[in-house]
Amino acid sequence: MPKYIAKQSIGHFRPGSEIKGLDANRIQALLASGAIEEYKQPEQTSLDGSTSDLKQLLGEVADLKVANSQLTQEKEKALGEVADLKGKVSKLEAELAAATTKSPKAGKAASDENADKGAAETK
Repeated sequence: MPKYIAKQSIGHFRPGSEIKGLDANRIQALLASGAIEEYKQPEQTSLDGSTSDLKQLLGEVADLKVANSQLTQEKEKALGEVADLKGKVSKLEAELAAATTKSPKAGKAASDENADKGAAETK
């Protein structure tokens, strides 16, 4: 059953409201007078610039994909450099730890020698 919309005030119906409860003769008379019209679904029309907008957006998407791949490559390169630097840091920490364990022994031996020299001089 088709819907009818009031174009002007008709009884308790206001313009733009749906007409319900009238018999077919009354609806036909109101249609003929132009007081109501049959409701039509709004059509979705494509805009004139929609195809150009779509092409522009597709171009932007392609540019973003290229930029994303470049950033991914740079990220992988940076992560490789970080791994290399972490390896160097751990190697240097190991060398530092080895040097500090040798230093107190060498420092203690040197202080023992100085203590002996100082004791010999005071006698």
